[in-house]
Amino acid sequence: MVADQPRLPPGGASPRARLRWLLIVVSAMVLLTAGWPLLNAAVADKQQLAAEAALRVGPSGPNSASVRVGPGWTMQPAESDPRQSYLLRHGAVTVSIRYVMLTGTHHTAGIWGGLRRVFRVSNPGIRLGTPAAVINGQGRAGLSAIATGARTAGNMTAFVGPSGTYAIQIVVLAPRYAKQAAVAAALLLIRSLRFPAAAR
Repeated sequence: MVADQPRLPPGGASPRARLRWLLIVVSAMVLLTAGWPLLNAAVADKQQLAAEAALRVGPSGPNSASVRVGPGWTMQPAESDPRQSYLLRHGAVTVSIRYVMLTGTHHTAGIWGGLRRVFRVSNPGIRLGTPAAVINGQGRAGLSAIATGARTAGNMTAFVGPSGTYAIQIVVLAPRYAKQAAVAAALLLIRSLRFPAAAR
C-alpha cells in the first residue's frame, strides 16, 4: 500500500516554496530600486582622465588657467565646473583647483590671508604653515604653505593671474599613509599650472 503523497497546489510548488520565491523577487526589486541609483551615482561621480589631459579652469581665455594631469587621475564631475573648480583624485590624494575672482588688482601676498581663512573654514582641524615662494613651470611666482592635521597632510598653493583680477588656488590633501608616488603626481600637477600666453 502506497502512502498518500502530499497534495501540491495547482502551480506545482508548495506554498512555502512559492513564498520563498516571492520574497527573493521582492528583495531583488528593492535592491535594484534603492541600490541602482547609489551605484550609478558612485560610477557617474568618478571620471577617469586621460594621461596628459589639460583641464582649463576659469570663465574665459584671458581669465583662466590650465593644468595637465599625468596617468592615474580621476575627476568628480558632480563637484567640478570648468568655470569655477575641479575636484581630482589620485589614489588617496585629493586635489581641489579653484578659480578665485578678485576685486581690483592684487599680488599673491595680498590675497593669502583671505585664502587662508577660507581654507580653515573648509578644512577644520588642518593647520597651514608659513607660506613660501614657489614658481610654476611657466616661471610665474606664487605662494605655498604646508598643511598638517592629525591624520592628514598636504599643502595650499596660490598664483595670481597675469591680469591681477583672479587667482588659482590648488589644495592638495592626503592621509599620512598615502603613497609618495601619488603625492609626487599632485606636486607635478601644481607645477604644470599655466596661464594664457596672451594675457602675460
